[in-house]
Amino acid sequence: MKMNRSTRLNLRTQNLITGLLLTVLFVMAAYATNRYPKQWDLTKNQRHTLAEQSVKAIQTFDKGLAALVFIQEEKERRHDIAELLEKYRTINAKLTIEYIDPNSNPALTRKEGIATNGTILLRSNNKTEKITEITEEAVTNALIRLQKGTVKTVRFLTGHGEHALKGEDRASYLGIEQILRGEGYQIEELNLVNVEAVPADTTVVVMAGPRKPLLPMEVERLEKWLTAGKGRILVMRDPRTQTGLENYLMKQNILFQDGIVLDPISRLLGGGPTTPVITQYDPSHSITKGMTMPALLAEACGISMDPANTPNGPVRTRLLAGADRGWLKTGDITSEKVEFEPDKDLKGPIWMGVAVQEKDFRLVAIGDSDFASNAYIQYSGNDTLFLNIVRWLAEDESFIAIKPKKNTDSGLAIPGHATQYLFLGIVFGIPLLLAGTGITIWTRRKKR
Repeated sequence: MKMNRSTRLNLRTQNLITGLLLTVLFVMAAYATNRYPKQWDLTKNQRHTLAEQSVKAIQTFDKGLAALVFIQEEKERRHDIAELLEKYRTINAKLTIEYIDPNSNPALTRKEGIATNGTILLRSNNKTEKITEITEEAVTNALIRLQKGTVKTVRFLTGHGEHALKGEDRASYLGIEQILRGEGYQIEELNLVNVEAVPADTTVVVMAGPRKPLLPMEVERLEKWLTAGKGRILVMRDPRTQTGLENYLMKQNILFQDGIVLDPISRLLGGGPTTPVITQYDPSHSITKGMTMPALLAEACGISMDPANTPNGPVRTRLLAGADRGWLKTGDITSEKVEFEPDKDLKGPIWMGVAVQEKDFRLVAIGDSDFASNAYIQYSGNDTLFLNIVRWLAEDESFIAIKPKKNTDSGLAIPGHATQYLFLGIVFGIPLLLAGTGITIWTRRKKR
């Protein structure tokens, strides 16, 4: 093609227009990625993706949320915080993040009462929450506390051999107590002998495996609170024990069955035949909806309840059961030989958890109390099951979801100085090596 002045002008104009279009496209793409951040997590266990509960928690702040990070110029720690908060900002673009150096702004640091470097202060509607632990679980729990606003009180009954809330022993409820506090619940003990009535600010009462039944006076006080209309209670009873509430539970059509649930396959999960694995959850109830991880109970009893519901009557739901292969053993279980006896035993699946709801009244009954103790709470779905029960009883259904997960893969952590060496090696080392090799080969060939 013959190049004249007109042709050159046309080519230059086309190149200019093309350049302008590419610039506009780059600017639009940059704006879109900043305004509507989007990420794809291709890791095996989705370690860079927030858990369902975290997503729900950040989505509730539709009017905006501010995160003030008080941190000095510590690149690694600041990077970890930024990476974590950006995950939440990806879900809710109304989250604003501001980094403040305490040394550069001591007045604001004192005003906000910041004492630890790396503290994150979350603020929404003049309410604040502070966290110093940089984990997804800590941030999500802070969001839940911030959203709840009012503190709900969960009271654990005492005085009958129930699981203690304090202590490091296997039977203690210390682990679950800390988890509940982390979600913003006020946890207290309640001895019905020492009070005239259940305190008015009680949201949920938990009966955690009493060894002895409640006294008639205690039963009367508890029933009075339950029948007042807004009573919410979790009853956990172990085999060969009585709660004192049996007559009241019968009115709710709930019967704890005699005997103990057996599941021989539990040995494969490290348990014994008396530690049944929960494999069946009601998919429609808020407590068990979406639960897939099996829970592991310990020496559980079965629960009988007719789930038939009537119009305008209480809604009864059978929540969880063991596998069809299990059964309810009513005879002697001291023998090493564990066999199903058709004439004595009840074939599975055996129901071990039920729920009743009638207007503002809510009740959950579980045929075991050990599953929430320190010895068992770390197993599979145990903590999620207990948390979901308390959340439902406290009308915190919006926070019922899969809890934040702990990363199990270690990834690749490179120290700061190693990163510099790696950069120098890639940018300069490898090219110099290739150039040196080429020069050597060229020199040898020239000498031949």
